[in-house]
Amino acid sequence: MKNPNVVFLSDLGNNPYRNLLIDNLEYEGFRVVDYFPTSIFLPKFWGKVKPEVLHLHHIHFFFLSSSSFKRWIKFFIFVIQILILKLAGTKIVWTVHEWSDKYQGKWGEIYPSWSVTFGRLFDGIIAHCQTTKDAIIRDLKIKNKRKVFVVPHGHYIDVYKNDCDQAHARQLLAAPQEHVVFLLFGNIFRSKGTLEAIEAFKQLPKNTASLLIAGFPAEDDIEEVIRHQIKGYDNILFTPKPIDDDDVQIYMNACDCFMVPYKVFTTSGVTLLGMSFGKACIAPRMGYFSDVLDESGAFLYDPEDKDGLPQAMKLAVERQAALPKMGKSNLEKAQQWSWEYVAAETARIYRWCHKASS
Repeated sequence: MKNPNVVFLSDLGNNPYRNLLIDNLEYEGFRVVDYFPTSIFLPKFWGKVKPEVLHLHHIHFFFLSSSSFKRWIKFFIFVIQILILKLAGTKIVWTVHEWSDKYQGKWGEIYPSWSVTFGRLFDGIIAHCQTTKDAIIRDLKIKNKRKVFVVPHGHYIDVYKNDCDQAHARQLLAAPQEHVVFLLFGNIFRSKGTLEAIEAFKQLPKNTASLLIAGFPAEDDIEEVIRHQIKGYDNILFTPKPIDDDDVQIYMNACDCFMVPYKVFTTSGVTLLGMSFGKACIAPRMGYFSDVLDESGAFLYDPEDKDGLPQAMKLAVERQAALPKMGKSNLEKAQQWSWEYVAAETARIYRWCHKASS
């Protein structure tokens, strides 16, 4: 490809993922333009830029509607636009940020009957772990397995400020210095297991641990539910709002162990964020977490065991002295997933898509 153009259709906005990937793809020689995904997207760039690659991210945005009939109309509009681009020589690449949480989801954002069409339309598919790759090959009934690639989620080392030590961070948040401090970070959904994590935490002695919950309540009543749930627990500190970039380090550095007790998920940027700050982790032993984490840096529990999460938190308290070493292990693991490497692998996939059809 000569002077290749890439169009992103993503809702990544100001997420560091977006800028880090674009900046490093441009270093690889690609010109990248990013647009927000809407049902009719072709006029956004048609006639302005001829993309060699259209890179899709959260594809469910193309089909959002409360009406099943409208979702089907949007699906056909999407397919027509993709076919026009393919006839013009554009290769279609999709990074799977969300799948199991959208495929057969309660809102029906992506119907199973569409999956085979996606498998045929897309020239290259990027998963962030082997488990997701296997699921995509299975659900999309992909025969040419070579077009599904695993590219790790890049780390966030040095992306956020990190000059606030633990003692000062805890002082700012009024968290006891001697406690084991757990952290639930990021947008708050029931599917992320927030309510279950609170109940599990409440089983710990109050004089041994604190829980920080920081992030935007993304469901209408979730803030009220949490406030009721934590009433009377002054060792649970709740910050129900988006966290400014400069304040991310305060929450990350205040904690000993971050938790991602998700019930439905495909990947997790919060996991890479916590690892990038050198923190131990608690996560279910399944999917993305099993692929990215191991016992050297995480307490992995059986999500089918109702006592799994409480036992993992109890074990973290008992092994308080080992938590810094576990965090260091996670940091060392995250260091291998640089954005230079992620962009180089992504660029290789772009070139493979063009070479495969030539």
